Amino acid sequence: MGLKIHSIAEIPENVSRSYYLYVLDYYNWDEPIGNTLRSNFDRMAEFASKNDAVVIQPVGESHFFSELLSWESLNGMKPEDILPAIMITSIHPQYFLERDNQMTRSGSLPKDEIVFIQLKGICNQPTDVLKIIEQIFTDIKEKKEIKNFQVKKEQKAGVDLKKVFSVFKRKNA
Repeated sequence: MGLKIHSIAEIPENVSRSYYLYVLDYYNWDEPIGNTLRSNFDRMAEFASKNDAVVIQPVGESHFFSELLSWESLNGMKPEDILPAIMITSIHPQYFLERDNQMTRSGSLPKDEIVFIQLKGICNQPTDVLKIIEQIFTDIKEKKEIKNFQVKKEQKAGVDLKKVFSVFKRKNA
């Protein structure tokens, strides 16, 4: 299943999948890595529909990524510096909305259930994006737990999840 939405609030609570793949981009900039990611959306959606998953992409100039992570930056890193990216999780989108709507947030995000792949940091050319998508497909097809995804283990560069998620801890204080 593939969804192109303005807000994750558009995703019904009663729709549940084993995997949620978020295509995160910064205003659909015209650059090779992001273009390759966006041009493969239909392919990812077709795969997802057959494998208990959903791929979700923002439409237009939505601040979709802000609902998932942070309004202005990720621990001081601006979205344009870390996007495009793919975030894979087993967590229903409603979780992120509820966290964002609470005045005080408790606890931290379950890191074992999220993979954040900063494509800008690890892909030198568009074919690298396709290799990562294939790795993700393989792990989903094998029904691996998020913490055991090969792409997570092989990720040598990109965003340090501790840095990404520490923004939530600071907001809790």
